Amino acid sequence: MKTPAARAPTTGSILIKTTLCVWATTCVWVSPGLSAPKKKVEAAPQELVIDAVVAAVDDKPITLSDLNSRLTPRRLSFEEAKKDPEASRALDQVIQEKLLEEEAKVKRLSVSDAEVNEYVSEVMERNGLSSEDFQAALAREGKSLTAYKQQIKIDILKAKLTSSLSRGGVSVSDSEIDEYIAKHPELKNAGKDIKLHHLVISKEGRTIDEVKSRLMQVSTALERGDSFIDVAKRLSDTAGSEEGSLIGVIPMKDLSPAIAEAVGPLRAGQHTPPLETPGDIQIFFVEERVGNEAENTEEVDEEKLKDEVRQILQKQKTKERLDAFFKNELYKNHSVDKRL
Repeated sequence: MKTPAARAPTTGSILIKTTLCVWATTCVWVSPGLSAPKKKVEAAPQELVIDAVVAAVDDKPITLSDLNSRLTPRRLSFEEAKKDPEASRALDQVIQEKLLEEEAKVKRLSVSDAEVNEYVSEVMERNGLSSEDFQAALAREGKSLTAYKQQIKIDILKAKLTSSLSRGGVSVSDSEIDEYIAKHPELKNAGKDIKLHHLVISKEGRTIDEVKSRLMQVSTALERGDSFIDVAKRLSDTAGSEEGSLIGVIPMKDLSPAIAEAVGPLRAGQHTPPLETPGDIQIFFVEERVGNEAENTEEVDEEKLKDEVRQILQKQKTKERLDAFFKNELYKNHSVDKRL
């Protein structure tokens, strides 16, 4: 009996890893131009693995194996992955990472192994972990050191791209400043006091996933109407302090521009969205506003106010420009073919 010729892989597929066993009781090998040998040879089980291309960035393929490595311990077929929301989100993340790498090449930016290792060493030192303890902690989260270092490399690369895009700053016109001040009259009411609380989620000693999980708990509790002060007692990293979440009664003029901008429009009983800094995430809550405009006898320093507003608008414009780049322009600069 002659074995049928093996079929070529379909378009978009390549022969690589996973397993499909083809069993046959006998196997006859025929060389071109020669007749088949008379002796039949017992066939050993053969492994045939088909790995599909699920996307491509600048014609460089992303395979199903690449995607499944992000879904460990799950392993999905191509058809399963097409219907799986988690697989779709994971693929979007892989695509964006590939886009960042391609854009970095265009801008001649790179990240060395030394930079990555230095960052990892700082994380271990900050958390008092040996190399073995750190790898064990990663393993408990289902991550390998190699995968963690790759993610750090991508994060550093994005930071370098951000720095490159931000270089030179943005311009803010006097009319834009005047318009902003007109829309935020509370900025001129510099003597007005505000009784302020805050909820703090520290990044120190936490992984990115742990920070996101804590923030989700906080957001869920606040959205269902739980008292801000009660939520802070349960979930804020200031909960153990003597003052708890209370910052105190503070003149608006003493707040930083970013916090003043966030709390300025709020009424008593309202809170800000999460405000992120390099070291933590904070949410501010206005318990009470004290005083009124009639009691404010302190003259506003117009030039100082305009400088503060200029900084606020520059930050806003920079953020908008970066958001537009990473969400839109990056995809326009490169070809992306998503097949899921």
